[in-house]
Amino acid sequence: MYNLNESKYSINRFLQHVSPEKQVRDASAESETLEESFKAETLLRRDVYKTIRAVYDNEEEMDSLSDENRRLVEKMELEYRREGAALSEDKFNELTKLKLKLEELEVTFQRNIDSRDEKTMFTRGELDGLPNSYFKDRETKDIVGGTKYVVSTCSADYFLLMNHAQLEATRRAMFLVQNNRCTDNVQVLNEAIKIRQEKAILLGYETHAEYALEPLMAKTPQAAYDMLADLRKNLTELGSKELEELEQLKRTDMQAVGKIYEGFFEWDRSFYANKLSKQKRSINYNELRCYLSLPQVIRGMFELYQSLFGVKIVEMENPSVWHDDVEMYELWEADKTFIGHFYTDFFHRSGKSPHISVHSIRSGYEDDTRQFPVSAIVASFAKPESNAPVLLHHNEVEMLMGELGRVFQNMLCKSKLAIFNGCKALEQDFVQTPIRILKDYMWSHVLNKIACHYKTGEPIPHDLVTQLQAVKTNGAGLSYLRQVFLAMYDLRIYNSAETVDANSLFNSMNTDISLISCGGTRTFVVAKLGYFIKHSLASKYYAHLWSQVNSADILESCFLKDGIDTSEVGLAFRSIVLEAGGSKDSLDGLTMFLGREPNTRAFLSSIGVNSKSFE
Repeated sequence: MYNLNESKYSINRFLQHVSPEKQVRDASAESETLEESFKAETLLRRDVYKTIRAVYDNEEEMDSLSDENRRLVEKMELEYRREGAALSEDKFNELTKLKLKLEELEVTFQRNIDSRDEKTMFTRGELDGLPNSYFKDRETKDIVGGTKYVVSTCSADYFLLMNHAQLEATRRAMFLVQNNRCTDNVQVLNEAIKIRQEKAILLGYETHAEYALEPLMAKTPQAAYDMLADLRKNLTELGSKELEELEQLKRTDMQAVGKIYEGFFEWDRSFYANKLSKQKRSINYNELRCYLSLPQVIRGMFELYQSLFGVKIVEMENPSVWHDDVEMYELWEADKTFIGHFYTDFFHRSGKSPHISVHSIRSGYEDDTRQFPVSAIVASFAKPESNAPVLLHHNEVEMLMGELGRVFQNMLCKSKLAIFNGCKALEQDFVQTPIRILKDYMWSHVLNKIACHYKTGEPIPHDLVTQLQAVKTNGAGLSYLRQVFLAMYDLRIYNSAETVDANSLFNSMNTDISLISCGGTRTFVVAKLGYFIKHSLASKYYAHLWSQVNSADILESCFLKDGIDTSEVGLAFRSIVLEAGGSKDSLDGLTMFLGREPNTRAFLSSIGVNSKSFE
């Protein structure tokens, strides 16, 4: 029954993203809301939990189940218990009150951010370095002594200014306006941290982080922290060298205008990183687009995935689809066994989702017979004019590479139960790993094979590919130290029974780990960072780095290893990782594929760091 319902839910969810009919899109969105409410209510059914628990506690019955069915019972028991189904009625009611309060705090936090778009003013001279387009149609105010331009804290205004404003005083002033606009959110976050701790204790956990990581690949906060500590130890030296480069640029600028160098601060970070990047690499991205036409990129990626996974992609003629722009493909094994089919829907139209995304329309599963999976990759590229193809930006190619990999992740899974099929079934700290492997492999090793000039057919110049690869590691030390800091902070606030001041701790840890301070200014950066308060993200910021570390380990140790037949590796990766989906523990699958437990060595090596952890 679950298999059948999951397929129905998937189709209903999908239509809101692609249907040409507004009524259908609205009905689809409403259907998803009702489905989520139903699922949430179901997890509160303590009578259902008692039945699940009866099976779970029956050792003989559990032993008689297949591995996948046993994992299903264990997953269900955990889900219901984590929602409070095992609590007494009084404690369950207390838990419900805490959940409602957390929901209110999340809404308040985000509302404060959305409603506090502050403004400030600068003269044209104070905005030296900004392009002319920045001033077009911008609001101005006439004041004594001249005209000032109004600048808001919206992303478009803020980031362009921080990247290009020559005067430090301007960047500092804008930084302070941006990071003092939601100060009351600090108290909101403090309250959320306190309530999450109470909720965790009520459910039998020592901390919220312990509760949050239990169903994930890391399993414990200590495992996540150990990975972050290892990265910090190995990244600090590289980050310090990169900071010295940035500091030298600022010193030179200060000397040029006769000012004393007083330090390098957060408001300098983007400006000098941008400046250094331009000095080191000058990539003509418009020239690059000529080598990245959509038809050629898709064709090249199809060829790679066919070779890598031993499959064949066949385009269908005159398929029955929801719009004329949609193309439909069948996926077959090399031995002509049918796998499933997928759709591509690449061009913009009114009401369509603007993002590049993948949707599972039907999960693959087995009842009496195999139900074949159906997926769709959706984008919103501008339609080509006349016979000219769509020319992609390099970041769009990266996203397409990853998302097409997600299609194959859905299609190649062979779980018997729909609940374990494809991307949606993987742990939150592993779900991006298979996609990153395929995307990074494509970008680092295959781009020169699939990219050619859309007019002449000439392959992309080797120097251009080399430049692109080098750009990816520019400033990697400082950039990843920032990510390490945010992840460590996230674990720190949610893995302690002690009361913490979210803002003071944020500022002290930022300087200590990220190496760049706020210059002694009173700032509240954490008050506008929503991922520390959201239920789905709290304690899980580490997951992004965790995924990158694991994908780099697999890529270097297996796919890029000298003398290795890539097709054999691809088939092994498919068999051990992709086909299992969520039916097996991801750490077990990853360890089996690598032949050892994963580590950080390959990730650090990919950004030029010789890991001290393995000396």
